[in-house]
Amino acid sequence: MILYLECRSYGIALDIPTTRDEAASTIFSLIAGFEDEPVEISISGVNSPIPSLYPYVQHADLESGADIEKLNTLDDRINGMTQEEQRLFSGALELECTGDLDFAVHVANSLGHYEIFPKIKTDEELGRFLVDTAFITGKFRFPKEARPYLDYARIGAEQRDALGGIYTPHGLVKRREEAPVQEETPKAMLLTLTASEQSYPLVLPASEKQLGQAKESLRIEDFAQAVIASAEYTAPYLNRLIPMDSITVEDANEMALCLQRLKKDGKIMKYCAALEVEEPSTFTEALDMAIDIDDYELISDSEREYGRQALRRMGANDEVLEAIEGCTDFDRLGSEMMDEDGVRQTGFGLVRRLSKPFPPEQEPDQQMGGLSC
Repeated sequence: MILYLECRSYGIALDIPTTRDEAASTIFSLIAGFEDEPVEISISGVNSPIPSLYPYVQHADLESGADIEKLNTLDDRINGMTQEEQRLFSGALELECTGDLDFAVHVANSLGHYEIFPKIKTDEELGRFLVDTAFITGKFRFPKEARPYLDYARIGAEQRDALGGIYTPHGLVKRREEAPVQEETPKAMLLTLTASEQSYPLVLPASEKQLGQAKESLRIEDFAQAVIASAEYTAPYLNRLIPMDSITVEDANEMALCLQRLKKDGKIMKYCAALEVEEPSTFTEALDMAIDIDDYELISDSEREYGRQALRRMGANDEVLEAIEGCTDFDRLGSEMMDEDGVRQTGFGLVRRLSKPFPPEQEPDQQMGGLSC
């Protein structure tokens, strides 16, 4: 690294690494002839593989042993970097933009906190990358049918600030995220909205601010002006259990909040079982079921255990159950009580409705209306 020093119209080069004495000698050579006049010495430039380095060294105090040592350390770190690391370092300095020599040394020692994406240099390239890798939505993927309508440049522009990155001649540079932490509010749904040939991925649940950003991107004032092209869930089996009929963005956001609670409380399987039996015809009905989830109960698949539980619900305690153990057919009792309580078998386990038993499952000939040849 070479620093260019200037005094009035004269200049001189100072090679780094250097010592305090060597720096003083170079400065003395520069101001020779001006000993009796007030002079100001400035660092006017720097020759380095790091294009963005100058703002960080321009105010270094060359009469300070501490700053000389920082410059030497910086030079040593740069010389030990690969070309890719030098590009990353330059981008990181642009990103931080502090102009502080101490911080430049810190960044040089902390390149692992940054990452560079060499093929991403514009908002459109960023948007395509985010869509192709599902970076925005995590588990969700954009339907292929929606992709021709996506405004990739707009997606990239909106996400660039959220990612905390900048474009450099060598690609997008951003800070790496800290050690992964579990989201306090994990996402539950992805809606793909379209309006006026614009498409927008809305991850739910969303805040009022995020909902407003979606409207702004679609250039609409109300979500009724947009079409919900698709809805996906983090729990994939919900895609076939929850209908799209009568879905609205507002109801979908409420559903996402309900699904968060169900997941937290371990009730997702119970909800899926209830959906399989109830077969709601509209999204609104499915949402009502999620809100009233405590009206359903997953039960043991043991008829014997169900018989014992039925007796407990009637008031029998453990002492009574123990007394009748040898003279009671709990399996038969459990089977009969399951029929009486409307217990239904599903792919997610046995489920019953507490407020009113499910009706008996229709036999195939009943479903055909009793028609016969």
